[in-house]
This record gives sequence, C-alpha cells and structure tokens, in this order.
Amino acid sequence: MKKLVNSVRCLGMVLFLFTVISTAAPAADPNMLTRDEVGALKKKLIAVVNAMGQPPKGYAKDDEQFNLPTEVYKKGNTEKYEWVTPSMTSRFSGEGEKKAKKSGEEFQKEYEKKVAEAIAKGNYEEMGKLAEEMQKKAGEAQLAAVEGRKVPIEIRIMLNTYQTQTLDSDMIVLEKPGVIGLIVDYKDENKNRLIVCFDPVTLKETKTLSRMELKQPDDGVSEKTAVLNATIEIVGPASEIKAWAKKINVGAVLAQIESSR
Repeated sequence: MKKLVNSVRCLGMVLFLFTVISTAAPAADPNMLTRDEVGALKKKLIAVVNAMGQPPKGYAKDDEQFNLPTEVYKKGNTEKYEWVTPSMTSRFSGEGEKKAKKSGEEFQKEYEKKVAEAIAKGNYEEMGKLAEEMQKKAGEAQLAAVEGRKVPIEIRIMLNTYQTQTLDSDMIVLEKPGVIGLIVDYKDENKNRLIVCFDPVTLKETKTLSRMELKQPDDGVSEKTAVLNATIEIVGPASEIKAWAKKINVGAVLAQIESSR
C-alpha cells in the first residue's frame, strides 16, 4: 500500500512538472489577419503587376499565382510585428504559339464533326477531301506555332523581402530615387535574371552606394500589413527583360510602400 502511495505521488510530481514546463514555454501565438487585411496586401501586389504594363511584343500570360499570408507574429515581447511577405508569380510565353495551339484544337473538333457526318452519309469521297484538308491545316498550325515560339519569361513580385546586392555599374539597367534594377545572373543570354528593388527610404539616394541591403527594421514594424519594400524579379531573354524593366511605372510601385518608418 505504501509503495502504491509513493507511486501516485511520483506520478503527480511528473504531471506537475510537465504542466509548469508547458506553461513556462508557450508556442508563439500568431495574430490572424482579417480577410480585408489579406485583400489589401493582394491589391498592392496587383498594383505592382499593373505598374509593369504590357509584356514584350509577342508574349502572352500563361499562368499567375498569389502567395498571401494569413498570420502575423509579434516581434519578441514588443508591441510591434514581424513583417509579412506576400508574393506572386507569373509566366509568359509566345502569343503566336498559344494562338496556333488554340486554332489547331478548334479545327480538330470541327474536323472530327465533319468526318462523323461524312461517315454517317457513307460519303467516302468527302472523307478523303477532309483528310487532305486536315493534313494541310495541321502543317500550317505547326509552322505558326514554331514561328510564334518564344523563350519564356518568368516574373516574381515580392513585398517585404530581404535583399543584398553588390551594385556593379555595368549591371545596372534602371536607377531612380527609390529604385534600382540590375542584372544579377547573366550566364545564359536566354535566361538572364534581373531584379528591380523599390524602397523610398533605403534607396532614396543610390548614386554613391556600392552595395544595397533591404531588410526588416531590428525592432519590427508598427502595422500588421506594413509594406517597406518591393522587389520584382524577371527571368528571361536579356534584351526583352531589360526593355520591360525600363518601362515600369516606378511611381505606381513606390505608392504601395510606406515612406515613414
């Protein structure tokens, strides 16, 4: 009986210690963003997309994906927050290739319908004509697809991102107060990587900088959805992405960023 009592006491002590440890080290408690707050962040991303304008001639959008945060965390034991990092990606390919593919699919459906009608009527002469027509159309569609083919361009837009880059004058393609754009990977002429960074405070004056560093303030941000910088990353043929970067509406992007810190 005495042993049973001691065992119960030991078990009680273990449970007590477990409760104390669990209470002393709680998991980080996230603050859920409201739907309106998430929507406001998405609107900022869309505003940056719109500021880029139309893609280079001959390109059309294939895909677009948004990555939106739903939680925000306090910065340590302060009343400030860790910044949130919404982003989006999109991909562009040859517009002519897409049109040729669509045209080919539409003709295929039309051809199948006409063949079915000819078979139903037993009109084998018509079937032969349709086969010749199909072969000709298929060749035309393939030629159009080849002529309209483009090396894809991939876009990634990020809000509140850490960036550090050496500013090589030979690589800079865009430089204005609050913005700097440069080629950061040029090993393949058809797949250069260009980044355009926007920050009205850190990049207010860049002419004398040899290196830039965009980062979160050490003490965090005051607002849950504060946006302190934006980065547009463009990967694709050098000539196309350089020309596109130079057409970005810089003022429209900077308007999405808080100038007071």
